[in-house]
Amino acid sequence: MSGGYSKLFSGILTSSIWCEPDHVLRVWIAMLAHCDADGYVPGSVPGFASMARVGLPEMREAIAKLGAPDPDSRNQDNEGRRIETVEGGWQILNYPIYRNMCQDKPGSKAKAMRKSRAKNKGADPG
Repeated sequence: MSGGYSKLFSGILTSSIWCEPDHVLRVWIAMLAHCDADGYVPGSVPGFASMARVGLPEMREAIAKLGAPDPDSRNQDNEGRRIETVEGGWQILNYPIYRNMCQDKPGSKAKAMRKSRAKNKGADPG
């Protein structure tokens, strides 16, 4: 997977995830930083634990917490669950909602940039 960009919304500071233990929050932010454009996070539990700089028991606890219902979550889609374990990693369940919020803001150049990248994708770099 090549590097990408993920917007971290300031609302995370007042969300229920911010009240979780540090290792859960660290894993969550690492997932947001590492996911692809569809919210897919590739990795194994031990490999991702190493990348997120948490111990294996902490990683397992974070996965369980992020995949469990959160009655205090502001977004109750999927009962507040943040991730789902899938083949080869995890899927961030509400990723498209936040990605679209960022791109649909007035004055956003996201749509124009996507168009430009698509147009230039096959262009000769010389």
